[in-house]
Amino acid sequence: MIGYEFIAAHVASQTGLRLPPVLRPAQVRPVTRIEPMADLLAVPRQVAPADDAPLLEHVLFALKHEDLQLALLLEALRLVPAEALSAALATQRTGSFLRRAAFLWEKAHGRELPLPWDSTGGNYIDLFDSASHYVGPVWERSQRLRVNFNGIGPFAYCPVVRRDTGLEQRGLQVLERLRAWADDAGNRSTLDRVLSWAYLSETRDSFAIENESPSPDKERAFLGALAELGDHQPVTEDYLVGLQNTVITSALRVEAEFRHQQNWLQRGGHGALAVRYIPPPPGDLPALMDGWMAMANSREGDVPPFVRAALVSFGFVFLHPFMDGNGRLSRLLAHHSLNLQQVLPVVGGQPTLLPLSVAMKRHEAEYLAALEAFSRPARGLWDVTCLADNAFAFDFRSSPSTYAHWNGEAAARFITDCAEQALAQSLIEETQFIQAYDLAFDRIDREFDLPNRSINLLIQWIRQNGNRMPTRRRTAAELALVPPADIDRIEAIVADCFRPPAAEPGTATDNDTDTQAGAA
Repeated sequence: MIGYEFIAAHVASQTGLRLPPVLRPAQVRPVTRIEPMADLLAVPRQVAPADDAPLLEHVLFALKHEDLQLALLLEALRLVPAEALSAALATQRTGSFLRRAAFLWEKAHGRELPLPWDSTGGNYIDLFDSASHYVGPVWERSQRLRVNFNGIGPFAYCPVVRRDTGLEQRGLQVLERLRAWADDAGNRSTLDRVLSWAYLSETRDSFAIENESPSPDKERAFLGALAELGDHQPVTEDYLVGLQNTVITSALRVEAEFRHQQNWLQRGGHGALAVRYIPPPPGDLPALMDGWMAMANSREGDVPPFVRAALVSFGFVFLHPFMDGNGRLSRLLAHHSLNLQQVLPVVGGQPTLLPLSVAMKRHEAEYLAALEAFSRPARGLWDVTCLADNAFAFDFRSSPSTYAHWNGEAAARFITDCAEQALAQSLIEETQFIQAYDLAFDRIDREFDLPNRSINLLIQWIRQNGNRMPTRRRTAAELALVPPADIDRIEAIVADCFRPPAAEPGTATDNDTDTQAGAA
């Protein structure tokens, strides 16, 4: 074992702590250079740390060659003697990876590394390489080590996401298409109705994901919360408490502050096995939430909008700062993030809304998989003892860093997928539907002297039957005075108005496998 695999095994043997799994383990293979593979990093023998190499060498190898997993590095550096790291720095004062290791050592120990000088000298280096990772502002800097901490969030809460140009481009295309849709003069007559539908569908599907149906009062409150996101209020504990009390359905579960007790998620089964996820202990929550709020309020750095929204939304539900309503609130916060970044077009003074929850509801299995990319290994960091029905004892066997420094790539991909689908399958399709409906209604109204109710019924029945008038409906009482020939003509009008537009040159078809794979 080398790198992170060695680190994880060593930490476990020395401390008994459990750590998150290694994302892509490094292994010695018969290769001539380091080669990334699907599920591992192939490393030539001469590059790997020696069999008897000290822990520090594995830390430096991981920093140099492997994905950045801060939770593993911090626990390893807690076991590295100060003298060993100081001695290594003395021989290579400006070494970039040694300085990064020293910075993290000081974070792990909460004190300065003893050094015989005031500064290492040399230029400042960033902990995160912006060529390979998304980065934020310089949250803090060590003048002694000349290291900047430039994560997506501050050190107290900093998910890690490797740069993905394909994902970036997909997100930019969504925003460009969304602006074009909002600015299209041909859509002006329908935008208000489409957005009203989007706001209502987002509300209902966010509750439906959790198998709940909001009361009319709760529905109105949730709609109001969505509409107020355009005020660009930063997140604070008081602000989140207000939102939480908006999204919960029971007045008995109103909160006044972040939780002070342990909560958990339970799904089917009996005993400890029924506990599917456990958020961080309440004692760790204040620092984690302070860091999360700083990240959520930041607009600096080069983090793509949907990546940041994903980290805000998923990060919130992983922390679970309330006893109830965390899931719905997390989805609301994805919209809050997009509004705070001011990347959405404004229509009639109201921010455009991508109905992400509609896409999530359509793809619940994928949503669950994205959540479980973190929650499943996090569950393994706890020992759970069933004391009685719905009563458990929890023993956290890891570090708060596992909740603070998680890999956000699965969340980023999923939210970007949802944004694409929300635009194409919700906003654009709904716009086309309303326009076709209006056209059919107008043509039928001009050609036939029928009540509005009858026209609406005819369109609905014909549409529901694949643009053909159902035989059993032809004799409906509502159509008693409509001749069969007129019904045939109306059927033809509806079919014509709802005919799919011809594909433009270069438009994806059913055989366009690359496009379909990207959307999936």
